[in-house]
Amino acid sequence: MVLLLLFIVQKHSDDKLEIAKHIINNSLAIIPAYNEEDSVGKVVQGVRSYGLDVAVVNDQSADLTEAEAKSAGAVVLNLPVRLGAWGAIQTGLRYAIRRGYKYALTIDADGQHLPQSIPYLLAENIIDDYDVIIGSCPERVSRLRKIAWTWFRNISRAEFDDLTSGLRVYNRWSMRLMLDKRAYLFDYQDMGALLMMKKHGLKITEVPVEMSVRLKGHSRVFNNWLKVCKYMLVTSSLSASKFRQKCRKR
Repeated sequence: MVLLLLFIVQKHSDDKLEIAKHIINNSLAIIPAYNEEDSVGKVVQGVRSYGLDVAVVNDQSADLTEAEAKSAGAVVLNLPVRLGAWGAIQTGLRYAIRRGYKYALTIDADGQHLPQSIPYLLAENIIDDYDVIIGSCPERVSRLRKIAWTWFRNISRAEFDDLTSGLRVYNRWSMRLMLDKRAYLFDYQDMGALLMMKKHGLKITEVPVEMSVRLKGHSRVFNNWLKVCKYMLVTSSLSASKFRQKCRKR
């Protein structure tokens, strides 16, 4: 935590110290995990080194994910049924609200998101009171995914650089919105969630970050053509739906 405070204070001056402490002490890192025994422990340790509490949402893993997460110091929330990554994140958001946290940081368990990005994301809340902060790294994706992103941007008029990043910081208002009954209709946390945030007038910013290759595994969406076709159909429908209506003001 000391290193994170030093980073933020150096970036924004000493008068922001109390705000930085408030953000860190009131933030929960949420890590959805499914069969991530090889990487989840390292991710938890990296996040905890910045002073954040960590909750790993274990999505019915069949390996040692739970044991590795607990050994690294995380609270583990075991789901009784598989909900997928978005359902696991929503479970974590609900836990954060019930435990009184004011901010939630979502980060992947596969090692793709670097804990070193955490100070840059949290520091944005000192610059301004954002509802959602997204760690953005569009360079990481394949040419085919970039084509898909261009299609989604054209039909939705969304201006986000990174449409699928799971590295995000939510405040309490945005957490509650992501637990709205309409948000449970989404399979993923990308276009549907982003357009819902935009429609409700949330203040969103993107912060450029570096990302690594997965320590193990592959994309759960772009790993076969059947899933790709389903994803394109569902996301295209969302992009052209009522979620693109004009944002209301807060």
